[in-house]
Amino acid sequence: MKPIKRIGIIGNGAVGMLMASLFEPDYAVTLYGRVDNGSNVTIERTGATNGTAQVRLEPVTTLVETEQDVFFVTTKAHQVEAATRRLSGDVPVFICSNGIAHLDYARTRGFHLGVVEHGVSRDGNQLHHTGLGRIRIGSLDAVEAMSFIASPLDIVWETDIEQVVTEKLFANAIINPITALCRVENGAVALPPCRDIAEAVYAELSTLFDRHVPYTYVETIIEKTGHNRSSMLRDIEAGRQTEVDAILTPLLKRADERGIALEVIPVLQKLILGASVSC
Repeated sequence: MKPIKRIGIIGNGAVGMLMASLFEPDYAVTLYGRVDNGSNVTIERTGATNGTAQVRLEPVTTLVETEQDVFFVTTKAHQVEAATRRLSGDVPVFICSNGIAHLDYARTRGFHLGVVEHGVSRDGNQLHHTGLGRIRIGSLDAVEAMSFIASPLDIVWETDIEQVVTEKLFANAIINPITALCRVENGAVALPPCRDIAEAVYAELSTLFDRHVPYTYVETIIEKTGHNRSSMLRDIEAGRQTEVDAILTPLLKRADERGIALEVIPVLQKLILGASVSC
């Protein structure tokens, strides 16, 4: 595999801007977003990492696949298909969106997967890096592992990326809806009464997947991100579309396909949809 020199990041939200700013010292980085014109943007970081980076932001409609050596897609899950319309898969593409709704799409297109464990919030071009983590990447097919220059992003190649995605889904399906509906930080999920709901959701999730995810994994994520406000909570507060259709809705479909009756997850899904409409 040829050396990586040019990185394209699709999605100029908090995660995309964090990745762009931390890749920038070592690579030629282009950020693609829903903007009308290209421009140089200055990204400032505080928190777990501090610094300033200047990167090029271009309209996603101008993307040329062969101008990059690898792409990371950091959009919301419902935006993935539109965001990758210009990509064929000839250049490696890692989809780093939440949930499992994009898995079949990734397989069909020959794309790869990524899971972002960093915490970050955004206000314009100002980022607050709320927590260090890893970016775990891997392939759904047997392809050669890719490596990147060491940085605070801590990119790790996983041989079983589907297990990693499943673990992240468990954490998201538990933490996001509870915090969004109760309007609390992530740490509250470890305490009653939120913990009781969390354990009920976990029990239902465990019936839907053959892969095992220990509850201790979820507890670790809650502890590490205890002072964070989940993306679903922030979306509802800002009146934005949530990722309920990427995180919870596919679980209902999976349960229906397997003939499994769920009680808690369907209620959470409807409540999130209702909360989104009322914003």
